[in-house]
Amino acid sequence: MKLKHKPSQKSSNSKHKKKPFSPLYQGFIWGGCFTITAAVSSFLGITVGLKTPIDFNPFINKIEAIKKFGINAFFTQQLDNPVNILVMGVDGLTEENDYSPSRFSGRSDTMLLVRFQPDDNSLRVLSIPRDSRVRFPNGRYDKINGANAIGGVDFAKEVIQENFEGITIDKHIRVTTNAFRDLVDLIGGVEVYVPMDMKYTDKTQGLYIDLKEGKQVLNGDEAEQFSRFRNDNLGDIGRVQRQQMLLKALQKKLQSPQGLFKIPQAIKLLEEEIDTDLTTAEIFNLAAFGLSIDKQDVRMVMLPGRPSSPQEYRLSYWLISEDEKSRVIQDFLNADSRSDYSRSSQRLRISIQNTTSNRQLARKVALYLEENGYENVYLSRNSSYGIPVTQIIVQKGDTRSAQRIKRILNFGELESSSIGEIDSDITIRIGDDAEKLLLDDSFAK
Repeated sequence: MKLKHKPSQKSSNSKHKKKPFSPLYQGFIWGGCFTITAAVSSFLGITVGLKTPIDFNPFINKIEAIKKFGINAFFTQQLDNPVNILVMGVDGLTEENDYSPSRFSGRSDTMLLVRFQPDDNSLRVLSIPRDSRVRFPNGRYDKINGANAIGGVDFAKEVIQENFEGITIDKHIRVTTNAFRDLVDLIGGVEVYVPMDMKYTDKTQGLYIDLKEGKQVLNGDEAEQFSRFRNDNLGDIGRVQRQQMLLKALQKKLQSPQGLFKIPQAIKLLEEEIDTDLTTAEIFNLAAFGLSIDKQDVRMVMLPGRPSSPQEYRLSYWLISEDEKSRVIQDFLNADSRSDYSRSSQRLRISIQNTTSNRQLARKVALYLEENGYENVYLSRNSSYGIPVTQIIVQKGDTRSAQRIKRILNFGELESSSIGEIDSDITIRIGDDAEKLLLDDSFAK
């Protein structure tokens, strides 16, 4: 796929635009939802307000509340029941002037199941790797990213629901890859840490990647390079991890004052790039709910599994673990969200990664956990990117075990995403807070 920018909104194709939603509501709406689901949810909501008469008295009252209680005071939670939304990022336009519905019919470069869970006020995001090997209705096995290209949204839903028992899909959002790139440019870039030099060229796809290691602000084109890079030992799984990192960075930027004020422009820019069956009322309710969620209640996980070996299949697949799949679906996307599941301390696989200059710190943390009954603890490669606060990364969705470890260590914060060591259940990325405790001789006290 060639990385091309779409033409101006003044194109002669503007007659094809769908304008189902109102701008004022959608702006704030998608500022909340979109921070989580990535360049998708945020923009469907703004088109309603600018086309509807507005009573400004309630608006003024909300502004007064914002002065006291922050931006969340602008919304009240209106979501009564859980909602599961399939979010797919599809390959971009093949022709710059193509604004027909067929532009959403490509392979899904990104596939997320997003659950809005009102009973515990959480938002759960399940990443399905694009190379996941699944069974299609005709009995043939293939990569899941081909489902949308073969039969559109309905076929993709059918494939997901047949392969992942217990999942229901209420609504969908499809977004072209152009949308994410354009959004990042509009808000002034996103800050991430690029963990290695990334250089890769694929002329058949028009893909040119050239990024240097280090913490930096990526523009839209660079953010797309970061998310699409696969030339490392993790392949597609590294892509999923980087997509989750970008979602977190995008969430932070969109919740900033700069990001909120850019939302009306973002809607105007990106409304061509989104297809959804959500109604205006549904968008408003989801956005209001999204803005009420605290950072620690946004939980992201990837479907657990392993990469296939060259001896198993001609193509490279992500082979989903049947046991882990059932547990993750039950915990994340089923009606009963309050699972008591957690691994025993003897079985839990814990990776320790040091980001500080103190080389003895990782071993000290590992020994302390072993003293507390954790037998499967190992040291992974140190990171050159230091962090101020230790991250206890819930790599495979086992939040209860991570909470138990946090209580034992008495420092750090939970990070509910799959950005740690791929083989671990929990990854502990040690930050400066642990080093200070060590220097003060108060470690884990």
